[in-house]
Amino acid sequence: MKHLIFGLGLLAAGCAETTSSGGSFAAGAQPAGAQQAYFEGYPAGLFFAAGAVCDGPGQDVVRPDENEVRCESLPDPQTAAALILQFDGTVEDLPRFVIAFSGLQDTAGYLVTADSYIRVPRREGGAQQVRFPDERIEAELARLLVDAGGAPL
Repeated sequence: MKHLIFGLGLLAAGCAETTSSGGSFAAGAQPAGAQQAYFEGYPAGLFFAAGAVCDGPGQDVVRPDENEVRCESLPDPQTAAALILQFDGTVEDLPRFVIAFSGLQDTAGYLVTADSYIRVPRREGGAQQVRFPDERIEAELARLLVDAGGAPL
C-alpha cells in the first residue's frame, strides 16, 4: 500500500477532476478506477491490514465505521500547494491522498470497493475528490482484494 500512496503522489500533476459521493457502492456502480470484489463473509483481515500498513509520517488511519477504513496521506508541500491553487482549496485543511476500502453486505456475500483519490477541502466548504485513471493503481487495488480472499467482479 505504501507503493500505491507514493504512486498517487507522482500522478497528482496529471489528475483529471471528477466528483463522487464516497462510501460504499453497489456492484458495478463504483467510481472510475475503483475495484470491487465479493467476499464470503466480513473481510476483517483486509480492513485490519489496510489500517496496519498506514503508519508512515503524515499518514492517518480513518475508520468512520466497521465497514470502512481509509489511509489518508499528506502530499509533499509543492503538490499540496498546486492542488490548493488548482481546486480552490484551503490551507487550513490540506489536501490528502486517500486509499479507501469500504464494504457492503448483500445477498451474494460482502461487496468490498477499493478506491483511490485525492480529497481537496474547498474554501467555500465541502471537499472535492480528484480522480485519475492509472492502470497500475487499478491492478494493485484488484490484486490486494484477491490476495485478501475476494472474488473480483
